[in-house]
Amino acid sequence: MDKLAYNKLIDKAKDFAQYAYCPYSGTPIGCCVLTQNGMLYGGCNIELVTLNSSLGAIEVAVSKAVSEGASQIMALAIYCDDFMPYPSGSERQLIKEFNNRTQIIVASKDNVEQLNIQELLPYSREK
Repeated sequence: MDKLAYNKLIDKAKDFAQYAYCPYSGTPIGCCVLTQNGMLYGGCNIELVTLNSSLGAIEVAVSKAVSEGASQIMALAIYCDDFMPYPSGSERQLIKEFNNRTQIIVASKDNVEQLNIQELLPYSREK
């Protein structure tokens, strides 16, 4: 991934964090995904009083992309000001469902790390 696309994904993820609905944790998280056709889709965390029904930023962004016709997630960035928001186990499986080579950028205001889904979910089931 070139530096321009890399930075754009981070910037867009940071922008989407502004829309987070997080009255319980107070921790806004944003995500931006890049699909096989070059389109960008974003999402933010949406917390509900029943926390197990809450939606993560990755879930929202991937759902938006897939519901609009995307079949592959080529890369994504996930951003939180306060800490490195590594994807949860279920989010990792969601990402891998739409490409087993997705590049993942995890970013905070102080740090950035680039990984691939195989590093985060090494012994997962394949389609």
